[in-house]
Amino acid sequence: MYLCRMKSAKPSALVLLLITSLSCLSIHVLAQNKQIKQSDIFENIDRLNGNDMIERLAAQRSAFNKNRSKNSLPKAEYIINRNNLTLISFNGLDYYVKNNRVIGIQGLNLSDEVLNQITDKLVLLDSIQFNHSERSNIEHFNPNVDFQKIRNIDRQFMLTLKILSSTVRDIAALTKSENPSLTVENNVAKMRLPNIDKAAEKSNMQSLVLLSK
Repeated sequence: MYLCRMKSAKPSALVLLLITSLSCLSIHVLAQNKQIKQSDIFENIDRLNGNDMIERLAAQRSAFNKNRSKNSLPKAEYIINRNNLTLISFNGLDYYVKNNRVIGIQGLNLSDEVLNQITDKLVLLDSIQFNHSERSNIEHFNPNVDFQKIRNIDRQFMLTLKILSSTVRDIAALTKSENPSLTVENNVAKMRLPNIDKAAEKSNMQSLVLLSK
């Protein structure tokens, strides 16, 4: 009787062993697939140095204003507005951007609310600098070109780039604390949406944080 029970138990043990082996194999395959997908993401991700781009856009506009040749009009370019997943570096922070939204900052654990607040600030400034650049270019082809108007537009363009630069610098400064994620969470909301007109009234360029007070 005991022998019969042993014999009947062997198939059950084999089935259990087979199920366990298949489960382990499935987990191993899933883990490999996950690693491959993550690897593909980081290999294919677009990368951009945001600080360098801000400097380049400002330098191109300044260089153009020295010769005013319509053949060398600087192209209006977005910095933050990206459809593909893009890693944009500002002051040592890597911002993950997709579909014109900041979806994360590497090394920080931020809520969707704070990421939306950061997005609102950066996207607004990015849109303003792009629009000013386009307006300036269009004005150069106006038959009754008004260079004073163009100078005002270009001044606003440069000012917007400066505020964008100071904004990302302020955000980076918040991460120098012992708990950077919490510090960013608690302080980003205090940074009001940029006010270009208010900034233009300042005799010297100040940070967005100072302008909001």
